[in-house]
Amino acid sequence: MEITDATPEDAETIRDVAGRSMEASYAVSPDTLEAILNEQFDPDRLSDAIDSEGSVLLVAREDGEVGGFVEAEIDDGTGTLTWLHVATEFRGMGMGSGLFEAARERLHDEGVSSVRARELADNAEGQGFFEYFGFEKADQQRIEIAGEDLVVEIYAESESEVAGEDETDSAPQETVETDDGTVYVDRSEELAGEDGPFFVAYSDESYEDPYGYYCGNCESLVEAVDSMDRIECGTCGNLNKPDEWDGGYL
Repeated sequence: MEITDATPEDAETIRDVAGRSMEASYAVSPDTLEAILNEQFDPDRLSDAIDSEGSVLLVAREDGEVGGFVEAEIDDGTGTLTWLHVATEFRGMGMGSGLFEAARERLHDEGVSSVRARELADNAEGQGFFEYFGFEKADQQRIEIAGEDLVVEIYAESESEVAGEDETDSAPQETVETDDGTVYVDRSEELAGEDGPFFVAYSDESYEDPYGYYCGNCESLVEAVDSMDRIECGTCGNLNKPDEWDGGYL
């Protein structure tokens, strides 16, 4: 995977990635989705953002193909991640995490005093993503995009993150209590699912003893795969097929 600055030639592909990502993850109507794409991901606006000193637009490529992007804007010393999307076929490869880290590093290199992130409340699959990186929910706002009144959650770097503390200190491990004891969820190990990602779960804090999988769609544990080597959540039916697995897990 390679993360680079976007070029004007990437604008059409960025719009396509945004559309596929939002269609899979956002609980909005087709008309609202189309309106957001037409306003926020118009190629001319994206080209302007690429050339603007007050914005950051990065793309992630796998074998030369753009699979995800992140956009951020800088205003009065604060950097805000406004959009981060990964096409469904590229999920589970660490692309979203890589884009997030690259954008945050770029914003700090640009001299911003704090980094924030904006996430539409209708993003059904993105809940918990920013908290994993030590961000905290700071505010909820209503904004108008393409004539639609939308709710956005605002996340901010925690004080410990700004002070430079180790991420493991500021972001406690995610755990789930079971009859077998405490299970530890590693959100850095993500596998694509039809309705939401699956995350690898372990029986120990050091992530050495695999326990099963954690369904990101309904937050249930899946302890085994079926006879066809598929991961299927018994609670919500979310399904991961073997040919969707990232090669690193085979």
